[in-house]
Amino acid sequence: MSTLKKLGQFFSEKALRSLSTGIAVSSIMLLGLGAFSKPASAVVLIGGIEVDTNALADILLDSANVTSNGNSVESAILDGNVATTVFASTTPGAYVKLGFSNPILNSVGDDLALFELGLPDSFSVEINGQTFDYETYETGDFTDNPVRSINLATLDFNDFGIALGDYVSEILIKLDNISTNYGTTPALGLVAGIRSVPEPSAMFGLLATAGFLACQRKQIKDVKEGMSLL
Repeated sequence: MSTLKKLGQFFSEKALRSLSTGIAVSSIMLLGLGAFSKPASAVVLIGGIEVDTNALADILLDSANVTSNGNSVESAILDGNVATTVFASTTPGAYVKLGFSNPILNSVGDDLALFELGLPDSFSVEINGQTFDYETYETGDFTDNPVRSINLATLDFNDFGIALGDYVSEILIKLDNISTNYGTTPALGLVAGIRSVPEPSAMFGLLATAGFLACQRKQIKDVKEGMSLL
């Protein structure tokens, strides 16, 4: 067989392998991008905590004995504005039960932020059938007109027996805890995930790209070796 013919046959085989590899990798990347896509979001800083606008509590599932400083309890707690709050109209028995269209992932560290206004208070929070109390602290940030202190409590889903990698889609927050220091009850303004749900497609894409580049490097090496044998 002539050198030219051997060279042509060698590159034909390599072309077929490259085509097969390219199709496979492209399919994997498309699968990764399509199967795990989610709505666009933005990260905002509130009280020194970064929260994802795509991870706000956006469903009012139930409430009792609460009122608001907004148009309604629902609009006040779901509008994404920490300055509009819900609070107890009578105690005991005041609560809101909230849901998340985009469930919050339990990852390492704190997972959820509860923002309230005024003097620091405490919340009783129920998730997964378990209830714990969380004290808020002053963040040093304030709302405008009127000026009120923004206070914060953060939750770790591990406290509630949620496994790492699992999601939380609803939460019950009791608003009837009376502060022993001030005799006040909390004014809840916002409930938000501290970190957004990770994009599996991003990791999938990186792995696929790394595999593709590794295949390309091997093919280049094979071509060089093949050339030396001709």
